[in-house]
Amino acid sequence: MGSTVVARIPRVLARYAVAVAALGVAAGLTLVILRFHLPRQLINYGFLIVIFGSAYWGGYGPGLFTTLTTVLVGPYLVLSSYSIRHPNQHGTMWGLPEIVLLSLLVSWMAAARNRLREANERLDERVRQRTAELERANIALQEHELLLIRQAEELSQSNADLEQFAYVASHDLQEPLRIIAIYTELLRKRSAGRLDEECSKFMQTVLDGVRRMERLVHDLLTYSRTIHSEKAEPVETDSADALRAALMNLEPQIKSTGAAIHFDGLPQISGDRLQLMQIFQNLVGNALKYRSHQPPRIEVTAARNGGEWIFSVSDNGIGIHPDYHETIFRPFKRLHGQQYPGSGVGLAICRRIVERLGGRIWVESQPECGATFHFAVPNAPAAKPQVSGASLGFESGARQGGD
Repeated sequence: MGSTVVARIPRVLARYAVAVAALGVAAGLTLVILRFHLPRQLINYGFLIVIFGSAYWGGYGPGLFTTLTTVLVGPYLVLSSYSIRHPNQHGTMWGLPEIVLLSLLVSWMAAARNRLREANERLDERVRQRTAELERANIALQEHELLLIRQAEELSQSNADLEQFAYVASHDLQEPLRIIAIYTELLRKRSAGRLDEECSKFMQTVLDGVRRMERLVHDLLTYSRTIHSEKAEPVETDSADALRAALMNLEPQIKSTGAAIHFDGLPQISGDRLQLMQIFQNLVGNALKYRSHQPPRIEVTAARNGGEWIFSVSDNGIGIHPDYHETIFRPFKRLHGQQYPGSGVGLAICRRIVERLGGRIWVESQPECGATFHFAVPNAPAAKPQVSGASLGFESGARQGGD
């Protein structure tokens, strides 16, 4: 604050100096008017201009200084008998109160003008600063947008490369695996009766490993295609028809396990029939795989909930501990090791498909109490439930990991 006061002192002194100079000029003009006998009214005008000019430009201090000096001392230039101690005797007060009030009013107007000017200057400065900030932010946003575009292009290229790699790797791996399986099987047949039990066991282990590897490669390719495939335009699909197709693909497992499957009231939805069939095939297939000692009992239902259909696939299998309700939807996450066949991508594929349809998938289950998988998809424009009967029986499996 002290530095601010010091900085203002030269400006204040300059205003008083200008006021004194104006008084000197007015005094000189007065002497000229008297010398050449010009109308004395000009003297009053001249001093009024000095008073109001000092008040307007200099403010309250210089304005009052000029007013008092002009009214009380100025008459010395006009009247030789004037005395400041008795100004009224000479009739030279010149309306002192009125002039002082006018001077103060002019000073107030000048101060208001200065404050308005300063406010405008501050506002202009803030506008300039804000404009500069917006320009910098806009430049940064444009740079960020360009960076995002480049990253999106790089990600798109990376995804394409990854898809191509997964496709090529899957096909390239399948051929040597197929050769290993064929020649191992030929070797076992030609050596039948000549190899001991341990060697036969070794060969069987090799064949089992090859089959698991083939299954893993196949599932990897399926998962890669599901992730990177373009989103198809949704069409009205009969979910009951998609379930029937899935059950036909699972018919051998259904017969071998003695499972009983019932579905009722399945609607038409907006989606892709093949992908919906894939969801049902994974969920029902898991129920067959992770069955308990009881014959599998599976029920598929659907219920409308606001703007979506919620499908439920329930079984009486081994169940899933709540700690793994989220884990099982991650790719290649298996909770039972080699106890059950599979690679652990089935539920990951289901989640991917459901999310591409604009829905969600989750599970409700407890160990040894079966499991119910729910997936919600948006309503179709016209949903007409289709009633269907039961299918074959099989051994249900409470899932602790996806196929």
